[in-house]
Amino acid sequence: MENSKPKRRLAAIFAADVVGFSNMMGEDEAGTLAHLKDCERKLIQPTVANYLGSIVKKMGDGYLVEFPSVVSAVQCAIEWQDQMEGPLVFRIGINLGDVIVEDDDLFGEGINVAARLEALAEPGGICLSEDAWRQSKGKVEAQFEDLGAKHLKNIAEPVRVYRLTSGVRSFPDELQMAARRNDSNSTWKPPTVLLSPFRHQGASIDAESLASGLTETLGSALAHFEEFELIDPSSAKQAIANSGALEAGRRLGAEFALEGMVQVAVQRARISVQLVKVSNGQRVWSDTLDRSLDDVFELQDDITALVASTMSDAVGEEQAKAIAEKPDSELSLHEQVVRGLQLLHRVNPKDNEVARGHFENVLQSDPKGLWPKLCLCWTYAIELAGGWPSTRADALEFTLNEMIDLMRRYPRSAHIHRLMSRLRYFESDYAKGVAHAERAYELNPYHSDMMIALGLARLWNGEPEQALVHLERAFATNQYAPDVFKNYLSLAYFLHDRSDDALKILASSEGGQTITRLYRILNLVGSDQVEEAKTEAQSLLGEYPDFRLDRTQLINSFRRGEDRTRVVEALRTAGLPG
Repeated sequence: MENSKPKRRLAAIFAADVVGFSNMMGEDEAGTLAHLKDCERKLIQPTVANYLGSIVKKMGDGYLVEFPSVVSAVQCAIEWQDQMEGPLVFRIGINLGDVIVEDDDLFGEGINVAARLEALAEPGGICLSEDAWRQSKGKVEAQFEDLGAKHLKNIAEPVRVYRLTSGVRSFPDELQMAARRNDSNSTWKPPTVLLSPFRHQGASIDAESLASGLTETLGSALAHFEEFELIDPSSAKQAIANSGALEAGRRLGAEFALEGMVQVAVQRARISVQLVKVSNGQRVWSDTLDRSLDDVFELQDDITALVASTMSDAVGEEQAKAIAEKPDSELSLHEQVVRGLQLLHRVNPKDNEVARGHFENVLQSDPKGLWPKLCLCWTYAIELAGGWPSTRADALEFTLNEMIDLMRRYPRSAHIHRLMSRLRYFESDYAKGVAHAERAYELNPYHSDMMIALGLARLWNGEPEQALVHLERAFATNQYAPDVFKNYLSLAYFLHDRSDDALKILASSEGGQTITRLYRILNLVGSDQVEEAKTEAQSLLGEYPDFRLDRTQLINSFRRGEDRTRVVEALRTAGLPG
């Protein structure tokens, strides 16, 4: 019998990437490609071969290289950076780790760590994991600086990082900052957020301890988010102490800074938190939270979840606001993703179609891009959820295949598992639907979107009590909670005979979403307001005459027949067909 276990080996992995490549391509596509090809032929290939390395794959402007030893990888990296001439500047990350071998490709966390280390390196710089540093110290003519343990995105445990400080060229701050700005013009470059260590007022030991604890838990939580890149406070502590969070943020290329202040009196704590735009010091979001000190760890988890989830959507809203007046024809590829996400959240057929056009346009330039591909798949999932006519007869099959491919490349993306959960329910695979939702929540338990994903999966799976816990927590956690959160919570309230509560939260919705109107109709019937429900249903059919309940996956994905029957019969009572 053929051995089905994956082939594994320990490898020295080297990830290299050109700084500001997308911006260079935008200014001179032919010239930039010619420079890269010339550099690869004259420098990269012979240097790698000289140290017995093997280029596993090229990813546009990036290279993944395997070496027989870490020492060879570090020596190659130093020579690579030292000989680099012309307009191309590389960042390099090196890791020693376990990898999965499949055909001529490598996968696994060992690869992901190397890629994250590359992103941490300065232009022209080299970063190593602790495992790689241990194997190379004293064996190469270079000095290393310990940057401390870092929370790397989509990596479960912190990784201690070392930076080469000798044997490589240095670049001025101006080039480093320009490189970060250039990077932001790629198809999707998550905004960078600086977490400033929380301060405390007064000499209270409790206040000092809580401020330190909140900084630590927030740093750990924010590292799980895929929507932005976090500058860890430990790497910027001295810069912040010398010049303040805003000036440190400017020097480090951050777009936003998160600051907090802690006060303690008797058994009460007051935590003031604000998110500011680094470029002008403008406050994006702020809040003051009063909590009991009865359980400090519960308090930290509560504050962390609220700040992390709210901040995520606040950053997204601020990005959308910055380009609100810009016509579609003038948007960069990155801005098209931002605009598309904004339209996607409106959850109506017209905006969904326009959003899809943005994502499809971006994918022409970046066919392997995670965010544009993920968002494109969401446009089809939204159509399936709402029962709208689709441009693809095979929308579910197409979207599943695309997501399976993405999940193979990004196995630790919570957002991928979140969408996979929904798609599996749409095809009535309830076990996988729950499993993906649980995995999404496990990868980022601080994200309100993942709370919603798990709550909705539990609701569809016939576990309304457990579902309500997650759905209510998501709604309470995110102060920027979109209307879709209210929709799902109103569905849970209907199944709990709480239609009056559902109508109260739906009353604050804008009401334009088809699904919002559908759940309002459902809960009007649930609260015995049948005539008003019929009026709403006729209005909905007037706008969408082809609407049918049997095409609406959001109400056809229940594992238990009695749950589905209860929802569908209530909507039919209002006069909706199907």
